[in-house]
Parts: sequence; structure tokens; C-alpha cells
Amino acid sequence: MRLSNNKLIPQYKKLVEIIHAENCAAISQLAMGAFYKNYIEVGENELSTCEVKDIIKMFVDSAIRAEICGFDGVQIHAAHFFFLSRFISPKINRRTDEFGGSTVARSKILLDILRGIKKSAPKLHVTIKINCSDFVYGGLEEEESLEICKILEAAGIDSIEVSGNGTSIRGVKAGVNEGYFADFAAKLADEVKIPVICVGGWRSREFMERILNHTRIELLSLSRPLICEPDLPKKFLDGVKNSKCISCNACYSTPAHRCRFEVR
Repeated sequence: MRLSNNKLIPQYKKLVEIIHAENCAAISQLAMGAFYKNYIEVGENELSTCEVKDIIKMFVDSAIRAEICGFDGVQIHAAHFFFLSRFISPKINRRTDEFGGSTVARSKILLDILRGIKKSAPKLHVTIKINCSDFVYGGLEEEESLEICKILEAAGIDSIEVSGNGTSIRGVKAGVNEGYFADFAAKLADEVKIPVICVGGWRSREFMERILNHTRIELLSLSRPLICEPDLPKKFLDGVKNSKCISCNACYSTPAHRCRFEVR
């Protein structure tokens, strides 16, 4: 699903209306998997400064479309080694212009996107998804991720979702190894004043409530459990204790990412 073209706006308006009819907020995630140049034609593969600024504009333009569609917010995807995640990683970004070098310089692309959205689509809640760690040698680590999050807070980001490389870990068990990014998210929540959201293997109502009641983390994100049981939040309200998701990751290899076991 994309917001890269104005022709898509009518369809997204319908989607947002459906979501809002159920009294739910709708946030569109803005993500770029990669950006490729025609190496044969240009003879080199590093983006020019102008091309980086073009990418910033692409994110801002997509946010403008999101606001027109009626979305309540947008999320800047800077995790999972997608384009922005690699751009802020010291392992990947070796640039010598204004977008490379120090932590602040590598974060400039995020700040420029954020400020562009705030200026051009001021009604939107703007959040960001970011790695607590790249989990690779020489990559972004927790101390620097924390610094970037504080820079974003100072620049006006509205909330931060904590994730990391190596997501969708197999074999997550309720109450045993769930919430695997919670430690960093709790530390971040103690050091910023904006809401912190945490994703990462949530499987049991008891453990989730413990995190929400005993840390400053304000929101939890679910992914695979909702593929397995789309009505899981309602089931939790009705007294169900654990998700039926067994973290097999088979949903990634099925059409439309459906649960292979069709647990409903």
C-alpha cells in the first residue's frame, strides 16, 4: 500500500472512513524500503545531496496526502534497516556532506522530514518507529538511539515507537520471552516527556498490563498476534489471557500474510 500518488487519495479516504466509523484513530506509516539509482547510467551509487532532499520531499508529500485522506497521523519508519534506518546507522552512512558524520548530522534527514510534515500537514500526529539497536557490529546501538530520540523530541516529534533489527523473533512464549524491546523502551520513557510505544513479541494480557502499570511506556504495538486473531484486543477485554500466536512466522510466506493455521 502506498501514498505516493494523488490518484490513491479517494481509496484511502474510504479506508479512513471505515476505521473512524469504529471510533479508532488511523495513522499511516511512511516507509521507503530502498532507493536505487541506475548504476549503469550514472556510474556511481551514492545519493547526491539534492537526491537526499528529494527523498525528504517524497516523505513530506506523502504526509500531505495522508492529511487530505483524513488520517489522524503518520509514522516515519526509521527501523528494520529500511532506507531511513540504514541512513542513520553509523555502519552504513559514511557520507561527508551535511547528512553524514556525527549523530546529529545523520539524524538531519529525520529532522528535515519531521519539520517538513509539521509545516505542511500541521494537523497530523507525527510519530517515528526506530531501532533501539541495529544488532550488527558497528551499527546503531542503544546509547546513540537514545540520543537520536531526544533530538527528535526537541524537534517536536509527538511520540516514538521502539523496535529493532531482528524483529519477529520465533518461539515467543507468553510470560517467558515476550516484550523483548521493553527494557530500552522503559529507559527511553523515563528520559522523554512524549509517549513511548513499544512493539516486540507481546503475547499475554498479564505481562502487557504489568509493563503498562509499572513503567512509563504508554502504548504497546501488536503485529503477528493480530494476524492470528484480529479480534485479540476484544478477547483480552473479555478475559482471554494469552494470544494463540506461536510466533512461527509462517504468515510471511502465505498470500496476503494470513495465519497459516487460520486460528480465529
